[in-house]
Order: sequence, then structure tokens, then C-alpha cells
Amino acid sequence: MNTQTQVTILDWWESKRLWFNILVGISGILGILSGIFEFLLVDLLGVLAWGILANILFSTGIVIELLDDFYLKGKLKLYRFRWAFLVSGTLLYCAWTFLYAIWYFSPFLDF
Repeated sequence: MNTQTQVTILDWWESKRLWFNILVGISGILGILSGIFEFLLVDLLGVLAWGILANILFSTGIVIELLDDFYLKGKLKLYRFRWAFLVSGTLLYCAWTFLYAIWYFSPFLDF
């Protein structure tokens, strides 16, 4: 395993994490603001848990690429698909965040 390759993988993904968090956060805020709601303290804990989960899922890109580098010596060349993984994962998580926020804070759903 090449330490320089590991650093390159980590640098690439970590440089994109802030934008991922901003986009997911905006999606959630837009979803929350789209409905009439009552925001409670427990909801804030849910938002924090959602953000932690988002970052865990974001990290799977790093882990998969590091596993390719370590075990397969980079034979899959997953670095070629970084942008596709990043863009598709970000769009899917933003859409899921937006739709879940609309569903959760919908005034028409009373649980």
C-alpha cells in the first residue's frame, strides 16, 4: 500500500465534505420550511443524528477507495469514478433529506 495514495484519497474526499454538508443542510432547511411545523428540542437531536449519518455515508467513498488501494492494489481504479460517486451520492442524499423533512414536518400527517 502506498501511503501517498492514501493521503491523496483522503485529501480528495475530505476537501469535498464541507460542500456535501452545506448542500444536505440546505436541502433539509428547504424541506422544513416548506411545511407548517412545530420544531421541538427532540427534533434538533434528530437533525444532528441525520447529519452524523450523512457524514458516515459520505465516508463510505473514502473507505471503498482505501479498500481498493489496500487489498486490490488499485486494480479497480475507483478513483476514475470519484466524481460520479460524489455527485450521485450527494444528489440522492439531498433528495432524501428534502423529502424526509417534508414528510416529517407535514401538517397533513398526524401521528
